[in-house]
Amino acid sequence: MNIQEYIESGIIENYVLGATTAGESAEVERMALEYPDIQKEIEAIKTSLENYAIQYEKEPPAFLKDKIMGELFSGQSAIGSQQSAVGGRQLMSDNNIDKEIVSLRTSSSQRSIFRMAASWALLALSVGANIWFFKNWKNSEEKLVALESQNQILAKEGKALKASYNEEVAILQNPDFKVIKLIGQKDSPTSTAMVYFDKKQQSVYLSSLNLPQAPTGKQYQLWAFVDGKPVDAGLIDQNGNILKMKQFAKVEAFAISLENTGGSTTEAGPKGTVYVVGAV
Repeated sequence: MNIQEYIESGIIENYVLGATTAGESAEVERMALEYPDIQKEIEAIKTSLENYAIQYEKEPPAFLKDKIMGELFSGQSAIGSQQSAVGGRQLMSDNNIDKEIVSLRTSSSQRSIFRMAASWALLALSVGANIWFFKNWKNSEEKLVALESQNQILAKEGKALKASYNEEVAILQNPDFKVIKLIGQKDSPTSTAMVYFDKKQQSVYLSSLNLPQAPTGKQYQLWAFVDGKPVDAGLIDQNGNILKMKQFAKVEAFAISLENTGGSTTEAGPKGTVYVVGAV
C-alpha cells in the first residue's frame, strides 16, 4: 500500500473529526498500529486542531452573564405571575419553585453546552477542511514545481542533442573529414565506433559508440597511433552523442581501450583491453 496516498486521501482528517464510519475508524486505527507514519499524522492533526482552538480562544463578553441571569429571573417572575392568576388554586411549595428554577437553569445550561458543542464541531470541521485543502494545494504545488523542473531538464537535454546532431551533420557534410570505422576485436567482436578525422584542421571527433557499459572504476580511452606508437587521444564520456577529442596532424590508426578511471598515459600506452581498432 502507498502510505502517502492513504494519508493524502483525507480519511485521517475525517477520523480525527469523528466523521468516519465504524468500519473506516477501525481501518484507520489498524493502519495506525501497523504504520508509524499514519499514527504521526493523526497526532499532528489533533495537535493542529488544539493549537487552532487555543490561538482563537475568546473570553465570553461580560454582558452575557447579566443577560443569562436576567432571563432566569424573568422566568421566575413569569412563574410568580402565573401563580397569582390562578388565585384559588393551591400554590406551589417553596421546594417546587426551587426545583423549577433549577430545571430552568439546567435547561439553559444544556442549551448553552449544546450550542458550544455545535460551535466546536463546526470549528473542527472548518479546520479539518482547511488542513485537507492546504495539504492538497501543497502537494499540487510541489508536483507543479517538479514538473516544471523536469521540463527544464528535458528542454536542456533537447537543446544539447540538437546541437550535437547539427554538429555531426556538419561534420558528415564536410568533405575534409575522413570517416574511420573502428572494428571490434576478439574480446568484444560486436563493438564498434566511428572517428571523424580532419587532417587539415587536425580535428578528431568520436561518435556512434557501441561498447559494453564500463564497470565501476573503469573508463574508455581513445588512442591515436602516430609513427607506430599509441598516443593518448582523450578519455571518453559515453553520455555524449559526438565527442571532440585531442587534435592530431598525422595519424595512422585509432583504437579504444578500457582503462582504470582517469586513463593511462602516452608513455605507458594502453594498459587495459583494446576493444576496437580502425586504420586511417
